[in-house]
Amino acid sequence: MTSPKKSSRYGWLAVTGRAHRPAIVAADLAVTVLLTLATIPAQTPHQRHGHMPTLTTLWAAGPVIEAALVGAWVAGLLVAGVQFGAAITVRAGYDGATLTSGTLLIVTGGVVGYLTTLIVHAERDLAAAAAAQAAVAERERLTRSIHDGVLQVLGLVHRQGRDAEGHWAELGHAAGEQEAALRALLRSRPAGAHPGQLDLADQLIALRQDRVTVSVPGEPVVLDAAAAHEVTAAAREALANVARHAGPKARAWVLLERLDDALCVTVRDDGAGMPPERLDAAEREGRLGVVGSIRGRLAALGGRATITSAPGEGTVVELVLPVAAAS
Repeated sequence: MTSPKKSSRYGWLAVTGRAHRPAIVAADLAVTVLLTLATIPAQTPHQRHGHMPTLTTLWAAGPVIEAALVGAWVAGLLVAGVQFGAAITVRAGYDGATLTSGTLLIVTGGVVGYLTTLIVHAERDLAAAAAAQAAVAERERLTRSIHDGVLQVLGLVHRQGRDAEGHWAELGHAAGEQEAALRALLRSRPAGAHPGQLDLADQLIALRQDRVTVSVPGEPVVLDAAAAHEVTAAAREALANVARHAGPKARAWVLLERLDDALCVTVRDDGAGMPPERLDAAEREGRLGVVGSIRGRLAALGGRATITSAPGEGTVVELVLPVAAAS
């Protein structure tokens, strides 16, 4: 049997949480199997094949439970099988008592492992829920602070500059854009994507302004973070072109749609429009703003950008990204 000093040392490891490690479990299994096999020289054949238990008795369940705690139900069943094999070796076969004890070991390993998996998942979900709740509370605190400070100042600059001219008008317009973007960010939905992914709908919502309307699906549109950034940047460049060329009173609409095998972002405005040949001329002259910032971004992602315009009819920019390229 195990010495009191050794049992005390192992008990201390269990209390401090250091016993539940693969190396400790493997060592305990080896000791338990050896003690089980030591029943052969320690008992007479009549005792071994009778109703006398092996030397390990209830100790045999220890490594099974430990393995299930460390490696879930697979490890629990595996160690239970090893212990069952040692018992069969001692009995030189199996009988009703051996089958009963083996079945109990297997059930114990499976049940404890299954419960361990449930507990681990529950703790993970609880930690995620606590983190999300803390993030929401911090977000609400920041929202109150920003609303009472930064947004008030941006709104004042926007209103004062809107009625002015020259640089003050430009400053007021920029302040209005930042105010709208900040309000959209504060209204945005909680993140539901995994690390390395972003909600494209959330990114586009941040583009809302006084003269820019953004419409997105009700559920998140999750895709690779790099792709989300590039599509959003292309949409932002299309809106910048509206501000530069469509006219001071032009409005714009951004629409995100799910197609059968692709995502489509449409940026439409009711501005002055342009002749269809202007883009080709700009590309020939080396002015690559639209070509590089919009078409180039989508082409790099495996998608495409289509620009349609006519004088007096506004401009429509369609950004199409295949679903396979978005994941």
